[in-house]
Amino acid sequence: MPVLKTLGLSKQYDATVALSPLNLLVESGEVIGVVGENGAGKSTLMKLLAGIVQPTQGQIEWNGLTARFRDANDTSAAGIQIVHQELNLIPTLSVEDNIFLGQERGKGFVNRAETRRLTSILLEKVGAKFAPTALCEDLSIAEQQLVEIAKALSREAKLIIFDEPTAVLSEPESEKLFEIIGSLKQQGVAILYVSHRLPEVLRICSRIVVLRDGEKVADQSPEGLSESDLADLMVGRKLQDIFPERVPHSTDVSMSVNSLNVPGFCQDISFSVRKGEILGFGGLIGSGRTEACEAIFGVRNGTGEVAIEGASIGKFTLQNALKYGIAYVSEDRKGKGLVVSMSIDENICLACLKELNSVAKRHKTGQKWIEDLKIKVSDSTLPMTSLSGGNQQKCSVGKWLETNPKVIILDEPTRGIDVGSKAEMYRLISDLASKGLAVIVISSEMPELIGLAHRVAVFREGKIVGELSGEQITENGIMTLAAGVTSEVAA
Repeated sequence: MPVLKTLGLSKQYDATVALSPLNLLVESGEVIGVVGENGAGKSTLMKLLAGIVQPTQGQIEWNGLTARFRDANDTSAAGIQIVHQELNLIPTLSVEDNIFLGQERGKGFVNRAETRRLTSILLEKVGAKFAPTALCEDLSIAEQQLVEIAKALSREAKLIIFDEPTAVLSEPESEKLFEIIGSLKQQGVAILYVSHRLPEVLRICSRIVVLRDGEKVADQSPEGLSESDLADLMVGRKLQDIFPERVPHSTDVSMSVNSLNVPGFCQDISFSVRKGEILGFGGLIGSGRTEACEAIFGVRNGTGEVAIEGASIGKFTLQNALKYGIAYVSEDRKGKGLVVSMSIDENICLACLKELNSVAKRHKTGQKWIEDLKIKVSDSTLPMTSLSGGNQQKCSVGKWLETNPKVIILDEPTRGIDVGSKAEMYRLISDLASKGLAVIVISSEMPELIGLAHRVAVFREGKIVGELSGEQITENGIMTLAAGVTSEVAA
């Protein structure tokens, strides 16, 4: 008997059909991949199954019985858990308190010794190295994601929905997650695995459901499917040449960084980036890439010298960074990049409020970036929450492009973006470089660095340990430097 069955499940918002009537069957111990472009209906399906929103029509059968989940508490009690792409933790609470929040027994008192013991077991299962007592605000994004997974495991789920679970995980951490999923499968737990990383979906899923424009267009075994086949199903057309051709760059240096030190994160970082050049930053999560760039942008303490076109910016402050033409697009778009309670045009204009000092100016600017970045929304006055994750990321980029920078740093620019939107983002990055903008791309996806960058600087343990260019930019070359192994071993 299937653990989950949907019959004509659909959701409509006014005139917008977010999910057309969907029939879906999920067996116990089955790992089903759910893929599609942003706006295809994946998030809507997850919200319906998790009880976050109610269907317009259709029904859900859970363990053979018609289920009416009134809210997320109902689905959690039934055994459905979701590991969100956007972190859902209370940063000022400890790991153990986040994991067991709402699960207190008796009269609401916490059995501290027991929760700590159980948390230690859960953290070991997900390969986490931090303590149960650690505050979540002190953890990296990747570590916080591991807490989310541990929290789902603590609730004895019968169905777990993973939403882009490896987006912020390193390769070893991702491999550990796949082991966890394999173990859950053996225990009879059903998995819905939502991801834009097609190689992962093809590797670990026994069945793949493809959504496009709110409709199910495929539901089949991955056998015989290639990444290209899957991408074509997602976008409804042949997707070729995802990476644009590299254009030559100037020899003029746009930004130089000398002896940059960020206490506790990186030391003696020196590099330069030229006008029209795309410089990739490779390395494992925690290697210091993000912290170095945050210091350059003035949002983290650091020392050293940064010069734009030969002129020192002086102290590392946000004001100086903007004054000299440095922009930084954070990897954490909801935590640091956007104010999701505000409208789209308000977000896009946040960095230029002095110039865009009227509603009319902000609306015009918002509409401009919607068109230029192909953001899928009809009106820039709509709330940011009305956009998918990928389109929110485009707004975050647009906000900093509006400052007319000379150097733009893009930290994990395609995190949570589907394959079609990735191609658009790559074309945008290439176009910015072709206009003379110096671009730094921090990415944990090696194909991205290989396909985009003119050069790749590789970080390890807070230092730049090597630089690759041209045909040297390969997965083997990057990983050899990032992992600290010798060429002979890597070969």
